[in-house]
Amino acid sequence: MEWKNIKIEGIGNIEKCVGEFNVTETLKTPYGKFKVKVYERQNGRFVGYTNLQLKDEDGCAFAGVGHGETIEQALQDTIEYFLDMINEKQSLNEEDFECSDSFDF
Repeated sequence: MEWKNIKIEGIGNIEKCVGEFNVTETLKTPYGKFKVKVYERQNGRFVGYTNLQLKDEDGCAFAGVGHGETIEQALQDTIEYFLDMINEKQSLNEEDFECSDSFDF
């Protein structure tokens, strides 16, 4: 049986990690790099998440998220969305960012 066909009562969906990427960014982020993990969903589409999160004015942290028909499209969409999030801010410092817990990422 293929993993995409697994259906278990009470389980909404299953995603398979299909890629982890180190992204070097030296202009806006405080650490010089961040990671993107890309997952394949059961419907065959891909979704990416950044481990570096940007805090809003209330202090809630949000990761960059992207989608695509391929791993590469999801990776590119995730990076571009995250950079757009960063570029919307007037000024940033290290306190504006939060890293995902290594257990979660």
